[in-house]
Amino acid sequence: MTKRVAVLAAVWSFTSAAGAQTSPPAAPPPAASAAPGEGVAQEPPEAPPQPPEPPQPPPVAPPLVRLYGDRGMPEIAVGLGYSSTAGFLAAGGFRYFLVDGVAPGIEATYVHGGTNNNTYGLVLASLRVVPLRTPGVALALTGRTGRVLLAQHPDGWGAGGEAAVIIRLGAGAALELGYEFLRLLPGSFCADLSTCVLQGPVIGLRFGW
Repeated sequence: MTKRVAVLAAVWSFTSAAGAQTSPPAAPPPAASAAPGEGVAQEPPEAPPQPPEPPQPPPVAPPLVRLYGDRGMPEIAVGLGYSSTAGFLAAGGFRYFLVDGVAPGIEATYVHGGTNNNTYGLVLASLRVVPLRTPGVALALTGRTGRVLLAQHPDGWGAGGEAAVIIRLGAGAALELGYEFLRLLPGSFCADLSTCVLQGPVIGLRFGW
């Protein structure tokens, strides 16, 4: 009886020791949850809408530079003078530039006469050409032809021309400085006159530039 107990005790002790040595494996730890944004592709945040760009102002056109003799320019000429030989002089004219630098026109001149000159008048058609033009100065060449009216004398004709410099004064006005001549025609018309050529300097004001 005593021996059986000892055996059972030994068997129980061995069984208990084996149970202690072969304990079941520990359960694996739970997988850690991924932090937000880790392991998952995130879309970039949308950019805030940009305000529309303000409209650009239209380009500023360069200022228009007006030259003497521009197409469509009208011109009024006025001249006054006095000398002891020619007496009182008054002149006027009008021309219109049909194209740049080319203008037909009409001119009238009255000379009272002096000690050595008769009273006469001129009514002439003219054609002005402006070969050189700058904002302040222009060169003008003018051809003229028309009727010559002499006091106490038969009337005749005349043809000639002028070369002048036009100087801008401002406010549409310009000063003309030139020299002109006019040939009286026909020869019989001026045979009894002191000369068949009228010539001299020109100083006048022109409006329209």
